[in-house]
Amino acid sequence: MTATLPRVNFLGVMAGILALVSILLPWWGITTTGLGSSTSSMWGFFGGPTHNPDINNASGFSSTITTYSPIILALVLLSIALAIAGSFTPRVRILTGGLVTSVAALVSYAELIGYTASNNCQGTGCITQPTGSETIFGVTRTWGFQQGFYLFTAATILVLIGMVFHQTLTRNRSKGATPSQKA
Repeated sequence: MTATLPRVNFLGVMAGILALVSILLPWWGITTTGLGSSTSSMWGFFGGPTHNPDINNASGFSSTITTYSPIILALVLLSIALAIAGSFTPRVRILTGGLVTSVAALVSYAELIGYTASNNCQGTGCITQPTGSETIFGVTRTWGFQQGFYLFTAATILVLIGMVFHQTLTRNRSKGATPSQKA
């Protein structure tokens, strides 16, 4: 009788690690440059910027993002747990749950930013969409998604690729078998 060793879907594990790193980085921000200076206001899951950004209704803007970010953080943490746990089982269901919650987190965060931008616009010179830039009198203001959001997007794509190759990567192999032998 030969023992079998479980194989691990390393793509799912890598996706989980990338997603974990992404929560430490900012997911959305505003950068203002010009006249010899530059300022940035970045939002992540562990608080907003230390100063109010140069936008209309800045406190309402920050408040909305900060209020709803924990819900998205919970989705991100759930997707991390499912991606890593699903990498150690031959069934693809758990990994599929990781993909679904990852997509839900991405869509929810994009919707949160879109809602926040359109809802907190009061008067002229306000941000009305999730990404963009404007230049006024030599001062350029750029806003949009940041490293954390894009890293989590890459992790989501990695989970999808891991699902495609899941059966191949997690097939059990005999303990004494060599790579040229079939299990």
